[in-house]
Amino acid sequence: MITRCFWGILALSASLCAIESCEQQQCGYGLPNISTRLPDQCTSFDVFADVLLWSAREPAADCWAEVLSETTSSVRNDLLEVHFGWDPGFRVGIGYGMNHDQWDTQVYYTWFHTRGTDSISSAPGTVHSGFYSNFYVSNPTGGGLSGPAYSQASIDWTIQFNIFDWELGRNFWVSRSLALRPFVGAKGGWIHQSIDSTWKNPSFIGSQFTNPKFFSTGTENIKNNFWGIGPSLGINTTWNLYTNACQLFNLFGDLSGALMWGHWTFHDAFNNDVEQRVTVNLQNINSGATMIRTFMGLGWDVYLSQYHFSTKLGYESQFWLDQLQYYSFVGGRLSNALTLQGGTLEFCFDY
Repeated sequence: MITRCFWGILALSASLCAIESCEQQQCGYGLPNISTRLPDQCTSFDVFADVLLWSAREPAADCWAEVLSETTSSVRNDLLEVHFGWDPGFRVGIGYGMNHDQWDTQVYYTWFHTRGTDSISSAPGTVHSGFYSNFYVSNPTGGGLSGPAYSQASIDWTIQFNIFDWELGRNFWVSRSLALRPFVGAKGGWIHQSIDSTWKNPSFIGSQFTNPKFFSTGTENIKNNFWGIGPSLGINTTWNLYTNACQLFNLFGDLSGALMWGHWTFHDAFNNDVEQRVTVNLQNINSGATMIRTFMGLGWDVYLSQYHFSTKLGYESQFWLDQLQYYSFVGGRLSNALTLQGGTLEFCFDY
């Protein structure tokens, strides 16, 4: 998507796609690296929209619960995983191509929400929680190796991804078939995660439990909310594979990253049907937030006089390092990356 609208075939088919302008020198075509815009485009406007089909992955989702089963000769421990599916999202934005040195600027917004679920039904006293509040249910001293053991459990994990980007760059030819667009900019937004789990039919096994209150159903809700803002930079590349009159087929590859100031807030509370409540007060975190993004695939451009239409289809991945940082009973303070990946289809129109 960031390989935005590579304007013009220029030397390849400029005579067929645009009328030469007597103001070329004023439009910046005397610069050492020729801009990829059409020869008569001193300025330009563009609008673009992307359709996303992504899937999320987080290491902490690998162990939301454990199932311990024991026979006379062995003990088996099954770690349960939250399964995130493929979900749709979108990205929309606008851009402006400046006359000054043929720079361009763009601003866009990315929206993606996803949900992962899992459940287990096993023998009584074999299902153990991987979360922290559950460990202290009827166990205020924090003794023993785990909290109550259950026979049934389920989880509903949602991720809300809302990110804004601004870029300032310049798209230019370095050969007849290769164009580069280095850019700097800013990235900001928020990523909110909510982890809702339900636990049924508890068994209190162990000497650490003090006057346990027997209940049938308990719920634990965890929130890991992040927002951040900071500088970004990257480079977009385009390799022309085939040119035919006013059409162009290309291979593109983009790489970018950002280093943001980030703020995390947390919530962790357990409640059951006998009005028992356990909360864990976690300190907010102010720290750096790093992300890396790649996008590559195939593109098709069509030029009609001063108008240009392009579409791109490719694979996109985003790695948000140290994104999940709530406190886990299994892993302590987490520092896990959020990975988003999948297909991106872009449509762009400029004039």
